[in-house]
Order: sequence, then structure tokens, then C-alpha cells
Amino acid sequence: MKLSPLQNQVGGHDGVLSMGEDNEIIVKSSLPQELAFYEESVLHPELASWMPAYYGSLTLTRDPAAIAAMTATENGKDNNESAVAAAIKAFNGYPVGDLLPLNTFDQASDKDPEVPQPVEKGEFDDECICLENVSQGFTKACVLDLKLGTQLFDDNASEEKKARLGAVSDNTTSGKLGIRLTGFHVYDGEKGEFIKYSKQYGKSLTEATILDGFRAFFAATLGPQRMRLVIERFVNDLTDFLATIQEEELRMRSSSLLLMYEGDVEAFDNGVLEEQSNIAKVVERAQAHLERPEEDEEDEEEDEDDDEDFEDEEVKQKVTDMRLIDFGHSTWTPGMGPDEGVVLGVQSALSLFEQLLANDYPEDV
Repeated sequence: MKLSPLQNQVGGHDGVLSMGEDNEIIVKSSLPQELAFYEESVLHPELASWMPAYYGSLTLTRDPAAIAAMTATENGKDNNESAVAAAIKAFNGYPVGDLLPLNTFDQASDKDPEVPQPVEKGEFDDECICLENVSQGFTKACVLDLKLGTQLFDDNASEEKKARLGAVSDNTTSGKLGIRLTGFHVYDGEKGEFIKYSKQYGKSLTEATILDGFRAFFAATLGPQRMRLVIERFVNDLTDFLATIQEEELRMRSSSLLLMYEGDVEAFDNGVLEEQSNIAKVVERAQAHLERPEEDEEDEEEDEDDDEDFEDEEVKQKVTDMRLIDFGHSTWTPGMGPDEGVVLGVQSALSLFEQLLANDYPEDV
């Protein structure tokens, strides 16, 4: 399966890849702590609903000899043009070529299956996690990486790192507001290009100017009515997310909220129309169900099949989305209460977005 550089990355570390027919899966280097956080998130469904879907782990190898062998043609000849910077060596710790078929443990078999053994990590190998590419569904995605929390380092970090990241927090909006803009890009429909803002821009913002940073993010040429709808949706998302995070006992260091909205006018309007159409379908099916009280089992099975088909069609063009990302320094901490620094950050963002609505996008625009 082909690996490609991720196109919409605005923050975090370099080297994030994507794969799949439509690049619907993100592949990024992962610390064991982040992998554990994702795997344990199944026990916290409320928070997990804000996270990208987790598909498992991959072992990538950058061993030139291994890559050459994996990219050979079907005829056994070397294909230099197909060589890549990294190749997939294992999935969830097991060799990709040795994955068990579904009937491996068929009771009718009189032979014991040869169960593959986990691969050992080599010198050129990199452990990665596979995640949902949440930017899928946008045509021209405007994306902001919003760093959360007042403490940016692990409790077990080195003293040097604690001092360095402590200074970053003290000298930026992280310290007092619990948020920092760490990079974003905005689509300019008139010029047909993205305007990019760096991590340094975010660090330069203060309590007095951070609202201007958000104004820059909400500067896509959509018109005031569409932009008010975008910000209203983020206000609703932040309100719901705040209620969730106040109930979770964890510590998140340098995690982020990824805020995305559609920057292309035509795609934006198509997305809204699709949402309205889906709502109408839900209402229509609910009404039909109420008007048919005595359904037999066959009718119920047909309804379930229709619902599954509807879910498959549900998201084609997104309008907005907000997700919680980056858990390399996050842990579940039962009995210790919520992360107050993260709570502060969500409250700050919510307050600032409400100010934007009141001052820049009043209801009579």
C-alpha cells in the first residue's frame, strides 16, 4: 500500500504520512504512551468520540535492503522507480505477509495452524499508529492546531525539558489562557490559494492579541453569514467538549484541538444542503416508522439495512469538524480529577469565540 506525505498538516512533528485509496488513513510515529492512550480510550467512549478513529499500529522500515525487496516487481525484477522512503513491515506487531486467514482456526482442519510470531523492532524501524484522516470530506480545508493546557511537559520529563517548555508556557498564551495557536492555514477563494501561519506567529500572540489570531483563522472568503455559522458550530462543539473533559480524569500534555471548516463557497453550500437532506431523510424514516406500528421481523430487517446504507452515505462534504489529537504525553489518571489546565484552555477558547460572534458577526449581518 502506497504511503504519501500528509497534505493538510499545520502543526506537530514533520513526517506524518497518509495511505489508502483516498488517503483516508494517517500514519504517524508514535510513542508507546500515545499507543496506550488510544487503546485505553475504548473505556472512555465520551472522550473517544472527539478523537480520530484508531485503526491499530504499523511498523515501518527504512532499511534500504528491506525496502528494495518489498518493492520488487511481480516478475522478480528490481523496480528502482517504485522505491520509497519507508515500507510497511508489520501490522499490530505481526508481519504483514503472515497475517492469518479467517479460516485458520477452522475446526474441520486436522493440522495445527502455524501462528506467526511478532516481529522484532530493527535498527531502521519506526513504530507508528494508524488513525482516521479527519480532513477527509473537505474540499479546501481551513485547519487550526490549537494547543491545550497550561503545562506542556510530562511530569517525568528531564529538568532541561521542564525548564524549556515551562518558559514557552510562561511567555505565550498557554500560561494564562491554556491555549496557543500552533499553526493554521486559511483558504483565500479570491486568490485560489492557502494563507499559512506558522508556529512562531502563534507564539507571538498575547492575551491582548489572540483574538486577532482567531480573526485571521476565520478570514476565509465565505461571507459573514457563512462564517457566523462556522463559529456558532465551534461554540456548540466547545460547549459539549467542555462538559466531557470536566468529567474525565486524565492529564494531557501538549495535546491539541484540531478545528476545521470548509473554505470553498460552493463546497460549503453543498455541505449544508447535504446535511439538510440527511436530516429530512431521518425525519421521513422516523415518521414512516411511527405510522407503521405493527411491523413484522422482515420489515424490521429491511429498515436496519436501509439505516446501514444511509450511514454509509452520511458524510460526503463536511462543513466543520473539531477533534482532539496528539496524545504522546497524555495519561489516564483515575482518582485525580480533570486536567484543570486543559479545562481552562477550552473555557478560554469558548469565551473568545463568543466574543467573536458578538463583536464581529452579530445576528443581523
